[in-house]
Amino acid sequence: MTPSEIYNRIKGYLDGCDTVICNLHSACAPSKGKVYMCSVAGSKTDVLDFDTVKKEADKAMGIESRKSVDALTDSPSSACLCFVELKSWDLVLSNKGTEISVRKQAQKYESDLPQKLADSILICKQVCKDNSAFDDCRIVFILLSDISIEEDGLADIHSNLTALAGSSSNLKMLCNQLSAHIMDGIPDVETYYWECREFDEKLRGL
Repeated sequence: MTPSEIYNRIKGYLDGCDTVICNLHSACAPSKGKVYMCSVAGSKTDVLDFDTVKKEADKAMGIESRKSVDALTDSPSSACLCFVELKSWDLVLSNKGTEISVRKQAQKYESDLPQKLADSILICKQVCKDNSAFDDCRIVFILLSDISIEEDGLADIHSNLTALAGSSSNLKMLCNQLSAHIMDGIPDVETYYWECREFDEKLRGL
């Protein structure tokens, strides 16, 4: 199946699951008691709230809740199907963030993200009722963060990933390096680590 065919099949599975990524972000979604970081919902890209799709699919199958990514969309070019996960490093850092807390959170991401992707792909196959749905589909896995991502700061992800204690800028660099390193370690699919505010622009490049 093509990326658009899979996306439309999932969209047709559950009414009302379309939204924008800003509404799924735990750090700034009004539905989660927050306010938009960008004053208004900054993204104009339609995505599917994949957590709600997962819940409906699990309920229909009578199974325990699986893991899932936050959102699903197809690229504007329809060249790829994009699984999107949102993580808030800002919340980690604003809650008396330390190098220890950053590394601990990164370890959790490293454990969770591959399983979220694997379960989400399986859910899509089950909704599409086609185990071969992804045979000719380009899959992209995108991790979005709410902190600034400087490309230069990601260049040396093979370094020892050390931060200077007490430095906010260095802790952010550590967050970014660890995130990029985790995504690079996920096999078999294209992976990207982007700032959430740049989602629409970067998606247009796929």
